[in-house]
Amino acid sequence: MLDQAVYAKVSPLVVKLLGFSQEGSLVGQFSGFMHGEVIVAAGHIQGFCGKPPCSTSPAVAFKARYPTDGFEEDLEIVAPSPPGNVPDLILLKGSRSATSLGSTDLEIMASVYALGYTGTENKPSCSKGSLSSTMPGAVAITAHADDGFSGGPVVDKHGRLLGVVKGALGTTIMRIGITPNYDLHTYLLQAGYPGLI
Repeated sequence: MLDQAVYAKVSPLVVKLLGFSQEGSLVGQFSGFMHGEVIVAAGHIQGFCGKPPCSTSPAVAFKARYPTDGFEEDLEIVAPSPPGNVPDLILLKGSRSATSLGSTDLEIMASVYALGYTGTENKPSCSKGSLSSTMPGAVAITAHADDGFSGGPVVDKHGRLLGVVKGALGTTIMRIGITPNYDLHTYLLQAGYPGLI
């Protein structure tokens, strides 16, 4: 029941992002989530060009597909990914806004939920795991996250934001790197948007 409550609270905020090359070709599908008037996503989607070695022209433009009604729109990049993707964040803006997720402290081994889109799904998926590392620069969770989860939110059992999905760390043990909420808070403030609560 708790898992369903978390999904019901967070999934309406999770947005499917479509990345396009300058020529208009679809380069990749990613996830993001609404925070006030912006959409937060993983910075590495800007310039994404397929799995290494690059197989397409890089993503330079994005569209959002909203889960509640399937509405699609072009997005503006309002805060690009910083050099070297540190932190691995980008802020995008469309016409919609939403209530922001609250945030909380990172607690090792706490239950977490990663939300994001996979393949052609039109509703976000949810994966449960635990916070496995809180070391600065190496915050990670143990949860399953398919291609397309990059940029999705990681929340606790109350639906409070812990971080943003970056991607898999290694191949033997499923560990997903996340950009922690405190880095997102700073990034939002530096870009001139309200931070996390």
